[in-house]
Amino acid sequence: MIPGIDLYEGVKEELKFLATSGVRIKLLISLNKENMTMDQFRDEFGYRTSTILPVLAELKSKDLIYKDDRQYGLTQYGELHSSKLIEFIEALHMLKKQKRFWKNHETHVIPDLFFRSIGSLNRSTIMEDMPADLFATHRHFTELLGGCEVVNGVSPFIHPDFPDLFKVFVESGVVVRLVVTYPVLKLMCDRHKDVLQHVVNMPNFSLRVADKDVKVAFTVTEKLLSLGFFRLDGTYDYGMDLVSEDATAILWGSALFEYYWNQSVDITEHDCTRLQ
Repeated sequence: MIPGIDLYEGVKEELKFLATSGVRIKLLISLNKENMTMDQFRDEFGYRTSTILPVLAELKSKDLIYKDDRQYGLTQYGELHSSKLIEFIEALHMLKKQKRFWKNHETHVIPDLFFRSIGSLNRSTIMEDMPADLFATHRHFTELLGGCEVVNGVSPFIHPDFPDLFKVFVESGVVVRLVVTYPVLKLMCDRHKDVLQHVVNMPNFSLRVADKDVKVAFTVTEKLLSLGFFRLDGTYDYGMDLVSEDATAILWGSALFEYYWNQSVDITEHDCTRLQ
């Protein structure tokens, strides 16, 4: 049997219990934030006491909640269930809200570990070019980078503005770390060798090259995450980015960057000579 299906067979009753009652779901989510009384449940959801009490009894029988005086709270076991339930709901909400973005791009290229926590990007927006403004996404991206102290990026392509843009960042003291592919490195050496030689030995600039083919482009700073993908036809979509200033999304993006960084190798100015 396929492993996932085998697991489902073992927990399908638990899934039904968690997902088939709106009252249970709302109580578990609410208690993840704070302990609550019966009066608070009634005021928050508009349910009658006769509706809420049986649900609380069910949750208590499964050791998911406890009652202390007049307040109800999650047990540690219940908090685990509640947190995973919230993660699942956030992921579904994001996929529904941003359906066109996730449906029309090669998102499967994200490593499994990070794909499983894709709900971390729930509090994000889609920046998109418009017919009258074909560079809206790129302009918005460069504007967002202003004032950042740390810029980490992974890119399988090179935009003509990038070399001079990052040169300015490095010269102004911004800590810049970049991961590129070998084709991109060769283009940097061929077309922007002067910029590369200028910044390559500066203490706040680091450049690495990925041994594997990279099919995702993103930049993460202490303030934001900007993420882009290739279209299903294999061309990169310059006109649509996912952008988030949410702390959870930034943490997700930072961990993804470290993943690529740790799988890449350092580049020095001598590498340009070797690639020519």
